[in-house]
Amino acid sequence: MSEQEIKVDIELLKKDVTTMSALLEKFDTTIDKIQEIATNLTKMIALQEQRIESHERITSEVQGILEMRRQEHNSNIKDVYNRINTVNKELTDKIEDTERTILAELHKMREEIKGSEKGLGSRLGQIEMWKYGIAAIISFLLFLIANNAINITKLFN
Repeated sequence: MSEQEIKVDIELLKKDVTTMSALLEKFDTTIDKIQEIATNLTKMIALQEQRIESHERITSEVQGILEMRRQEHNSNIKDVYNRINTVNKELTDKIEDTERTILAELHKMREEIKGSEKGLGSRLGQIEMWKYGIAAIISFLLFLIANNAINITKLFN
């Protein structure tokens, strides 16, 4: 190999070394940026994990509150049914008491009517006796008048 070729080879090698150094500097910059990105991604992942944990905690609390509300709702429904049953029983008892009272009053009224019918019957019997007595007297007087046993003109003079 000649000197000239060696010089050309050396120059080419120098040029390659310069290119390689620029390339290595770019690799160093790229590696630094990748490290920054990795650090930022790590921070973002940690922040996302915190948010997920916070959401899971909130979700758990909301589920607990919902369960508590469901149990309160069921308890309230049971209370309402119990109140309805109690009011129904009380109303039924009051209705039955009212029926008994009304029936007792009707029975009492029936007995009073029967008693007053007996009193009216005896009173009507007395009135009929008077009526028949007066009718008998009038009939007797008419009989006497008809047979001229009593002179009417003498009675009124």
